Order: sequence, then structure tokens, then C-alpha cells
Amino acid sequence: MPKPSIYFGAGLLAELETLFPDRGFHILRIPEISDADMRKIRSSLQGRVLSEVVYQQGMPDIRVVEDLQDNFWRYADCGNSVLLGMGGGSVMDAAKVLRFKPDGKAWLSRHLDVSIADQSLPKMPLLLASTTAGTGSEVTPTATIWDFENQCKHSFFGPQVLADVAIIDPRLCLGAPWIISRDAAIDALSHALEAIWNINRTKETDDLAINAAQKICRYLPLLRDDLNNLEYRQALSESALSAGMAMAKTQTALAHALSYAQTMNSKKTHGQACAYWLPYVWQLLIQSKCESKILISINQAIGEYFSTPTEMQEWLLALGFSVYPALTRDKTVEDQVNVVRLSARGKNFAGFSVNDK
Repeated sequence: MPKPSIYFGAGLLAELETLFPDRGFHILRIPEISDADMRKIRSSLQGRVLSEVVYQQGMPDIRVVEDLQDNFWRYADCGNSVLLGMGGGSVMDAAKVLRFKPDGKAWLSRHLDVSIADQSLPKMPLLLASTTAGTGSEVTPTATIWDFENQCKHSFFGPQVLADVAIIDPRLCLGAPWIISRDAAIDALSHALEAIWNINRTKETDDLAINAAQKICRYLPLLRDDLNNLEYRQALSESALSAGMAMAKTQTALAHALSYAQTMNSKKTHGQACAYWLPYVWQLLIQSKCESKILISINQAIGEYFSTPTEMQEWLLALGFSVYPALTRDKTVEDQVNVVRLSARGKNFAGFSVNDK
């Protein structure tokens, strides 16, 4: 699978000036980007901004994204333009769909939950710039599309979904408030841990995930009282990138599989829903027949900060999350696990033995 070109570092958003110099830019962005930053972006593009849409719809619902896509392609042209998505995971996921030119009604519905591998599908180049250190969507070949009316979650994924360019400029995160920053970082921590307790793990993904988890556990508590600290923002941005790159190869596992219903039913953010389940899933892993190498890697990733799932639970509670108690067992949750273990993400969990699948 191809990889996006990655630009990482403070101030590297200025590289926009050198990218796709013969094309105009359509921009899809969150409203929270400061006027000063937007002036810099427009200035660096030297009159090449063709359109600018402010995305305020939250998690991408299928009907919202279909309308956005239809409206966009009434004036967009594949041949002379690129799309720049700037924001958190929701905006970047919406941009992954928006870049494709639909060929009729229900185009998105027809392309959900099947791999997008057809290189002939009309689309424009895509650049993604993250404003939160969390989802890693800028380097993954997947977008999550929700259907809130029918209470279900879909994946828009495949090698053609990957962005052409990922820009991770920690300065864009400086304006993010604590709760958004916290939730994004725990999403990244979940990606890291899910990449380790995963049947698709490799030495490469382990190294990326361990590095990410160590930094998140160190820097996230420090960020709460110093939101404009560029060192902390840079460390968390690097962690989200590393976790995203690991997760792009392994895909997620049981904690994510459990989190989707939580997000759908309670409208918790994705990070909050993942935080709720992480200690419990870690406890299931410890009690399973998984390889000892996996437990060793988990210890390398977070052992300096928590020796048990209960200690992780207390840490998450101190950060302000609600958490399902790691040692609690009840039939409702066990039934829920038995359902999601058969899902694509659930099957990735290394805590289920081969005979149990």
C-alpha cells in the first residue's frame, strides 16, 4: 500500500506554498483555526484558493457527507485542483470522501464497507493537516462514516483513500482546549495499545506503538496546565502520528469494537468511548492465552506509568474520564464482548485464542 508524503514539525504548514504549484486549492476546515493562521495559509497559497468550506457538522454522518460531496462537485474539477482538509478526525474523514467525484445518487452508500482499490475512480489529490493530536487519520487509509438514523457505523477504506500528503504541524494544535486535546490523545493511546494486542502486529508496528504510548503517558498530564507548551504539543503530535502509522497496518481491535456502540448511544467522543474500555480490555488480555511477547510489549509501552489495569483506570479517572472498572464482570458486558468479538475489529484482538474465534 502506498504511503502519504509526511511533513512533520512546527511551522511546516508553510510547505503548502511548494506543493502542487500548478493547481488551485479547495479547503475544508474546522471553524476554530485562527484568523491569523488562515491569513498565513491563504498568503502562502498566493491566490490559489478556489473555495473554502467551514465544516461544523461533527462526526461525519452519511447524509451530511453525501450532501457535502454533491454540492462540492457542482463546481470542483479534478484536473486543476487539490483538496486540503484541516481539522480533527471528523473533518479529515469527510475530506477523504469529498475528494472522490460521485457518479450518481447514493455513490457513498455503494462504496462503504468495501475496499476502494479502483485507481480509475475520479478523484483529486488530497492533503490533510491535523489540528488535534489524536486520530492519525492523516496517515490511515480509512474514514469512519456514521449512520445515526439507523444507529450503525461504516468504514470508507482502501488504498485509494490514503491522502497524498500529511502535514503534522504542532502549532495548529496550540489553540485546542484541554478536553479536545485530552480526548484526542487517549484516542492515539488506544491506537497504540490496540496495535500491540493485535494478531496483525509486527516488530515495526510494536516499535511505533511503544514509542507513542510512552510519550502520551508522559506528556498528556503535563499539557493540562500548559496548553500552549509547544514541546508538549510536538511530543503528542509525534505520538499520534506514530500510533496512526502502526494502526494503519494492524487496524484496531477489541476496545474500538466496544467503543462504537458507546459513541452511537451516548454521543461520547471517540476518545471518551475508547478510554471507557481500555483498562477492561487490558485485563482481558492478561487473563487470556496471548503470547508473552505481547504482554512484554505492553509493559514496555506503559509499564513505567501503570503496573495493572486498575492503575490505568485510576489515571484515566484523574484525567476526567468515565471508565468501566477493569475487574468488574457482568453478563451484559460479557454478552457485548461475545457479539463484537466476531466483528472485523474484534477478531484482531490477540486475547482471543484461535479456537475461540
